[in-house]
Amino acid sequence: MTISSNELYGQLWAADESPLEIELTRSLRPRSVSDLYEEFARLGVRPEHVVLDAGARDASHAVKLVRRFGCRVVAIDPIPVHIARARKRIEDEGLRDRIDVAEAALESLPFDDDSFDYIWCRDVLNHVELDRGLRECKRVLRPGGSMLIYQTFATEALEPGEAKRLFGAAATRAESMSPSTFEARARSAGLEILRAKQLHGEWRERMLEDGSWDAASDLLALSRLKRREPEFVEQFGRAAVEAERGGLLWGIYQILGKTCPTIYLLERHA
Repeated sequence: MTISSNELYGQLWAADESPLEIELTRSLRPRSVSDLYEEFARLGVRPEHVVLDAGARDASHAVKLVRRFGCRVVAIDPIPVHIARARKRIEDEGLRDRIDVAEAALESLPFDDDSFDYIWCRDVLNHVELDRGLRECKRVLRPGGSMLIYQTFATEALEPGEAKRLFGAAATRAESMSPSTFEARARSAGLEILRAKQLHGEWRERMLEDGSWDAASDLLALSRLKRREPEFVEQFGRAAVEAERGGLLWGIYQILGKTCPTIYLLERHA
């Protein structure tokens, strides 16, 4: 639609504070990042279960899973520096008897068939080859086992130029940013989609409300990066500049609705 200047300034923006502006000051009581563990709890995870943390990074999630559920966890990651950090965290937490670590990619898991009761997979699938990765997850899950996935997908609001630059900067496969493609590949791999929950900007709202994310600081850094981009490229290299920009935009795009974080629960048929 097109709004005329008379309508804009004479009606919509005429009041010091419109009824809509007042409504937008009210919190929607957004859920926090910890809600992901509540979703996992609904699967029925118990101490006797074995969980694969697929893409564990520094094992922070693996530690929380053990602390909360008492389960055993196998933490994998293909990045050597992540493996080193994971082992140090596990050692510091005194959990070597509950968490094992392996350097491995999701597309080629070094485990026997039917090895795990559950899989925890957060912020990983946008980096991997979906067909191979999901087939491997299905293979190592025991019949009736479940997989929790948290992933950010692109929306129609993400312009093609924005998408190309973001995906390149974030080591992201374009196909993995499409929810329809992901769902088709999951079914093809033999995994049933039990539930999908779109979070939109909810977690970011919570972070802004509780002060755990400083969006103003990220926007300020983005503006400085733009104004000094040629200088920074010469000093630090194009890859460093693009990676920094992509990281700063990740949360901004979520709050703007250009991307949509989503929780999926998948199950291997018994």
